[in-house]
Amino acid sequence: MRVLVISNDVTPGFGVPVAAPGLRSAGIAEGLRAHGIDVSLTVPTGVIEPLFPAGAPHPPAHTAVVDPTLLMDHIRDGSFDTVVFSNANMTPHLDAIGGVRFIFDMFAPKLLESLASGSPGRPWNEMAVEKERGFALADEIWVNGRRKLGYALGWMLRPTVDDVRQTQFGKPSLIDQDVLDQVNVVEMPVPLPDGVSNEPNRMNATTSLSVGVAGYAQQWSALPAIHPVHQLVVDSGHHLHGLVPHHWGARPEDEPSNQLPVETITHEGPLEFSEFARWVQSMDAMIDVFAPSAERYFAMITRTAVALRLGVPVLHGVDSEIADIIRECNAGWVIDPDDLDAWRRALEEMTDGAVVAEKRAGARLASQARFAPKAALAGVARTLNERS
Repeated sequence: MRVLVISNDVTPGFGVPVAAPGLRSAGIAEGLRAHGIDVSLTVPTGVIEPLFPAGAPHPPAHTAVVDPTLLMDHIRDGSFDTVVFSNANMTPHLDAIGGVRFIFDMFAPKLLESLASGSPGRPWNEMAVEKERGFALADEIWVNGRRKLGYALGWMLRPTVDDVRQTQFGKPSLIDQDVLDQVNVVEMPVPLPDGVSNEPNRMNATTSLSVGVAGYAQQWSALPAIHPVHQLVVDSGHHLHGLVPHHWGARPEDEPSNQLPVETITHEGPLEFSEFARWVQSMDAMIDVFAPSAERYFAMITRTAVALRLGVPVLHGVDSEIADIIRECNAGWVIDPDDLDAWRRALEEMTDGAVVAEKRAGARLASQARFAPKAALAGVARTLNERS
């Protein structure tokens, strides 16, 4: 069996920072390979060329830089049996091919991101058409987390999806089938950089903690001002470290200004993925505080998934998809963003060696059982192998 994973962003291995979509695509590829499947990746030219104006480096192993308009030729020339495409960005360039199974990896609820940001960037109808085309083309749907199952089913059963499916792709109606048989949960697979394990070599502080805040500033998850939780960290005598750069591929006007306390120890970024991983592992804990929203409720927040994959406990200040994993694995603290007393208690517990040992063990459990690519792809890899 030959599988092609189509990324809509740069993946690890190019020596530049990566964002969530590229990390997920690389994790999917690594997870399928771990189960004996032959997997290749594509990265779009439109992402690579601006990063390397003097000429792109040689791509990592099993990865090709492809003009999206040539994706269909690439699929045919490579004799791929299965094509996995993450999000719907590339669907305008994809079409049905006899004998090829298409899998739509519904990674993020992008329309909800636009709703939460108040600035959609592109007309909603364009984004909806892309998403509907992705669902219509797909023979199988992968969903990044359990909470998104209902969201995905709502899109799958739209009459416009069924119409495109039958008239444009010549595929049977979804309404006449058991749609639940076509949907699988694939949680966030996070590949570890070379030389990095999920057991950070860090001794727990007993008085002053190093707490990290990281990730790109995004309109849909930005806080309106310095959040009291961030101020509480420094007021409690701990060190707040911030690595929150603008996304290298976004326009400045699309991103909020970063507002952290003046006492924050700032770090330049973004960093290449292996450097970022080591920075995260230099922290006692990572902290995520967001304004609650529909998008955050469904979100498998990647920066938190990365921290847990690296064995670092998290203080998570919103009820999200990843909050369920933190609770199940005892991998940190899930705290109402407005409950400052609960945040104080969590910070106090962070100085208790026995408590932190439990949380670190929980983070390693989450790392191996939920975010290791081999574990995250086990179910769908088994199905693919059975069909080959």
